[in-house]
Amino acid sequence: MPALRSRGAAAALAGALVLATVPPVAQAGVNTEPREGQPVVWPSENRTRIKTYQTGGGACSLIASPNSVGGVCVSANASDGPSIREVLKGDDLPDCWHERLTPEELSDIELQAPPEGTHYYWHRCLRGIDRKTFDIEPGGLFFAVGIWIYEPDDPELTELTPNQQAFIDRFVRRGNVPDPVMLSSPSAVPWVNDDVAFYNAGEDELHVDLSIPGVEMRGRITELLVYPEGRGGPVVRCPGGGREVEADDTPRTVPGACWHAYEQASQTQPDDTYQGEIHAQWQIDARIQGEWQPFHSFVKSGEGLMQVNEVQALVRP
Repeated sequence: MPALRSRGAAAALAGALVLATVPPVAQAGVNTEPREGQPVVWPSENRTRIKTYQTGGGACSLIASPNSVGGVCVSANASDGPSIREVLKGDDLPDCWHERLTPEELSDIELQAPPEGTHYYWHRCLRGIDRKTFDIEPGGLFFAVGIWIYEPDDPELTELTPNQQAFIDRFVRRGNVPDPVMLSSPSAVPWVNDDVAFYNAGEDELHVDLSIPGVEMRGRITELLVYPEGRGGPVVRCPGGGREVEADDTPRTVPGACWHAYEQASQTQPDDTYQGEIHAQWQIDARIQGEWQPFHSFVKSGEGLMQVNEVQALVRP
């Protein structure tokens, strides 16, 4: 039975790390076709920025998307740490290899069950390094990831040697962009006509160190947009990740918060809750050879179910 491969939405759902060479003038939004003869699925969304930088003794391909921030940095000499040759210790440079998804990864990605007798595998490929000299090729680095379906005994499945795994661990860095978590303050369950301020209860910053000194990436939420009553209802905006306020705070004393007052209780809504939304604007910066510069910006969204009590229905404490 031939091997099965899932080349559609699975890769996009996974938020897979995909790195490719693009011209230095390329801006946010990369829609790169797979290279000829290389069966790697590329995400269909156009919210990813990819760029390759030369760093003197090597090169770094960086990526930023609503799912992940990171990159691949490879040094051709030992001045920036162990060289490729030293890490591989005589083994071949990895080409394409596979790793079965863990139960935790399957749960996070929410993939449907594969056909009986098969499993989901990460399919990773690395290009752009001369296999004899280990120099970075003129076109730069190319690193791609997809999720494919294989039978466990498929002869195409390729595992890394310990030295090849050490090479990948040495040069690849990645950080996940956290989902925004919508909460209100000073009360998580507000009363009708009470002013509440919405904020992101999740992480609002991230940092990724790349494997070459002087190269790193950072991200932060610069603005929140909140639909307290769901799409189509009122919208509030505030800088950063919002403000968690205290009971004696008001829109006048804390003007920079995402304030809102519900006019009706949630019992008027389906399932007795408001289907709120939170949208976080992320700014990603890259530090190349010691200098920070803007790299990409995007929006990461989430949902928040809000229960709002009617004042007359309950005795307030």
